[in-house]
Amino acid sequence: MVALAILIALLLNEAVPGPGVRARRMVLVPWAIPPVVNGLMWQWIYDAKVGALNGLLVALRVIPTYRGWLSNPTDALLALVAAHVWNAVPLGVILLLAALQTIPAELYDAGRVDGSSAWQLFRHVTMPWLAQPLMVVLVLQTMLAIRVFDVIYVLTAGGPGTSTTTLVWQTYVTTLRQP
Repeated sequence: MVALAILIALLLNEAVPGPGVRARRMVLVPWAIPPVVNGLMWQWIYDAKVGALNGLLVALRVIPTYRGWLSNPTDALLALVAAHVWNAVPLGVILLLAALQTIPAELYDAGRVDGSSAWQLFRHVTMPWLAQPLMVVLVLQTMLAIRVFDVIYVLTAGGPGTSTTTLVWQTYVTTLRQP
């Protein structure tokens, strides 16, 4: 999630008039959606009979027929990860974008004058300035990932079998479901 957040923040940090402002606003939409609504939305996307993902993949001829994304243990876990990442990454993007905008332009100008490549500028200017914000994002994203419950509850209820059971889900099952 952190690598994806860095990539998106770097793309949004580029000076693009007009569409850049709209893209920055749109990145907040997944984060603003409540987790249960996020789970219901992804449940519709992954639906085995009328799911949007199946429809797209069949139309593009990537898969021959519709399939149950949440009925296979491996696919179900990956589907949960995708749903959680979609909902959680925007927080990291916003924090990293704010940090990117505090980097003085003079540092990049000096690096270009010295003949630094884009990679060298990223490595020696951008990354040192992002070290502390990256730590904050890493801690927050780790805490969010450990606490995931809503998406699991809505999409798979810990199944199939126990393939999507997490510590939080097992705590719920042990505490509230067992007599």
